[in-house]
Formats: sequence, C-alpha cells, structure tokens
Amino acid sequence: RHCPKCQAPAARDWMAARAEDLLPVEYFHVVFTLPHALNPLAQGKPAVIYRLLFRAASETLVEFGRNPKWLGAEMGFTAILHTGGQRLDQHLHLHCIVSGGGLTDTGEWKSAKPHFLFPVRALSKVFRGKYLKGLEAALGRDEVRLPDGTRHPDAVAAFVRDLRSSDWVVYAKPPF
Repeated sequence: RHCPKCQAPAARDWMAARAEDLLPVEYFHVVFTLPHALNPLAQGKPAVIYRLLFRAASETLVEFGRNPKWLGAEMGFTAILHTGGQRLDQHLHLHCIVSGGGLTDTGEWKSAKPHFLFPVRALSKVFRGKYLKGLEAALGRDEVRLPDGTRHPDAVAAFVRDLRSSDWVVYAKPPF
C-alpha cells in the first residue's frame, strides 16, 4: 500500500473524490486525548471507555459551536478513534475534522474566525468535565472497574480526583 508506483495513482484518485465531497469552507483538525491512567480501563472495557470518549468530544464540540461567544451555529464534524501512538504504544485519542463554521438557527452559514476555531484550554476543561462525569456514572453502574478491580467509593473518588487534577490534552489546528 505504500509503493509509490502501485498505489500513488489510486491514492490521488481517492483524494480527488473526497475533495469533491468537501464544503468550500475552512476545516480544523481537533484532537482529544485521554490520559494514560485510563489505559487499563480501556483494556478491560474498551467499548465503555471509547463510547465515553466519542460522547464527551462530540458534546464539547457541539456546545462550543452553539455558543454565540464562539460561533453560534451547528457545525459539522467527523471523528476517528486512534488507540496507538507513533511508537505503537497505547495512546487513546480521537481525531476530529471540524467545519470552520456552521448553520445558524435561520439556516444561514456562519464562518468561524479565520484560522481559529475555539480556545483549546477551554475545550480541554469542558471535555475533561464531560468525560469524568460519564466515567463516574459508568463506575457507579459497575460498567467499568478501576485497574485494581476495586469498587470502593473512596478509591473511585481518589482515581477521579487524580484525573480531574491533571491537564488533558486537546489541540486544534488547520487540517493537513
């Protein structure tokens, strides 16, 4: 698949066909990353951890898009789960391609500020809050357990408190 003689024409054709599907607007590449402390939980219950990741990221983007302070419109986006990093280690993150604008309540297009979607520090805090709220609920329903298998409320509270006290990585940049 990496041979430039065999696959380059097919790759160019595929890219050209995808470009025809794009709206003539700016797009942004937004990545939501989970802390490595959640890796053991994902190994035990991947569906729960990944569902929470998709939900928290999408709710965060929708909330920021609808907020008149940032955009005030319904944006479009698509998300792709990656479970590994470049070194082939477990590195849970979600790549999102996000439209640089959206439709207002009146159905008109509203563009985001040029080369700026949302402040990543604010995105990170809201994403962390949404994810941890969902994780606490999942832990309470026993859908997922702590790495050592404990369900003791004090241990759960300490685990979530440690996650809440750390910075979560979210970044946004123009796409490739």
